Amino acid sequence: MTAAGPVLSREWRLVRYLHGQPNDTDVELVSAEVGEPGPGFVRVENDVMSVEPYMRGRMAQRSTYAEPYALGEAMRAPTVGRVTASSSDAIAVGAMVVHDYGWREQSLVPEGECTVVDAGSGISSHHLGPLGIPGMTAWVGARRIAQLKSGDVVFVSSAAGAVGSTVVQIAKALGCTVIGSAGSVDKAALVRELGADAVFDYRSGSVSGLLRGALADLGAPGLDVYFDNVGGDHLEAAIRVLNDHARVTLCGMISIYNSATPQPGPSNLIKLVWRRARMEGFLLRDHLDARPEFEEEMRDWLRSGAVRPVETAVPGGIAGAWAGFMGMLDGAGTGKTVVPLR
Repeated sequence: MTAAGPVLSREWRLVRYLHGQPNDTDVELVSAEVGEPGPGFVRVENDVMSVEPYMRGRMAQRSTYAEPYALGEAMRAPTVGRVTASSSDAIAVGAMVVHDYGWREQSLVPEGECTVVDAGSGISSHHLGPLGIPGMTAWVGARRIAQLKSGDVVFVSSAAGAVGSTVVQIAKALGCTVIGSAGSVDKAALVRELGADAVFDYRSGSVSGLLRGALADLGAPGLDVYFDNVGGDHLEAAIRVLNDHARVTLCGMISIYNSATPQPGPSNLIKLVWRRARMEGFLLRDHLDARPEFEEEMRDWLRSGAVRPVETAVPGGIAGAWAGFMGMLDGAGTGKTVVPLR
């Protein structure tokens, strides 16, 4: 066990709950003293943090699957760092850990909320991407919810995003035919590089027409699986072309996260009845028992090259984190958005 004197750290705090589009006055970057770790705690110098779409819900004073951030306190985010001081019998100084006390340069973390990872197992940000929440979300959605099988025709929205880009590669590894949508020509090109059989830029026309065109190009009558990260017109377009006994996996709906008023749902849900289709949402926290199986298969795919990490690193250290978060919501990057902190 070791301890050291207090250190100075910068951290982002929420100062008002969001209503609609986030802006710079909703948060503040402040300096704070981080003291010595008490019994069972460690102090971590953070190396890289993640910004995620679900954080938008935590910035609003409303009920979602995650508790709102507390006003005037540092926000939370998945983060990788090294232990610099420890009052824990289980975690030594120098260990690399993953924890949820991000949005700050230095963190005091309970030992029970740290996961020690192998410092030699790859780039630290990979523990926030393919081996982190986005990778496991993609795996659970593909394996457990969609139950992908070889020969399925799969449509993935936001296919250049953190989860979507991983789903595209998982589906190809499992022998599926994959259609992806993305928000620019460059992003569409990336999705094709990841192995998708057909890709369209959803800003270039109606999603319904573009999806029908992609299916026609592939000679496919319809979709066996839709992996939804967007909602809105993408969900309605996918429902319109489902095959019998298709599966719709609801992972996220980034198109409505900044909406100040409730958004209407698809107008064609009766198609689910006609096609005897299944539509199911899921939360990763209900599938934590899958982590060993997920990690084994994902590590195999990473080693073989069947899955490759895709990430956008935001410049500026901790000072750039808020701009990185807003850019991620607006689709500015590709793959996993991370913020290197040193």
